Amino acid sequence: MIGRARRLRADPTHTEAKLWARLRQFDVRFRRQAPIGPYVVDFACHRARLVIEVDGGVHNLPEVAVRDLARDEWFAGQGYRVLRFTTRQVEYEIDTVLDAIRKASPLPLEGEGGGGWGGGTLLPEMSPETPASSSPLIEHPATTPSQPFPLEGKGSSDA
Repeated sequence: MIGRARRLRADPTHTEAKLWARLRQFDVRFRRQAPIGPYVVDFACHRARLVIEVDGGVHNLPEVAVRDLARDEWFAGQGYRVLRFTTRQVEYEIDTVLDAIRKASPLPLEGEGGGGWGGGTLLPEMSPETPASSSPLIEHPATTPSQPFPLEGKGSSDA
């Protein structure tokens, strides 16, 4: 598992690299391609018990969505919250993605870090009435296949 995580860290997708560059500016420590139990996750903040996954178009396939759901349930059983974002969201709505991550992660305690998150404005809380299409989070990917987004497909699959 550790070897697989190292290989994935050595060859990130463009979208993972973009998100990683921004996560590194946070005062909360994230790890990328982190092994947790039987899985390797895109990003993890162990202190916040938070997993972040960047999902390409393949995650829209029904069999992959079922596998993602099983992973998410396993992480929930271990006390982790999983945030899933599409590659499109990371590419074109990065500030919304970062705001959602900020809201899900604790700020450093006094004496543990710099001045907080390093800037940015938080968006209003999402309500249950908010349409899913405007939500920055993907609870579970849709089961309708879509065309791959440019730059998707680079990297390794879960299998």
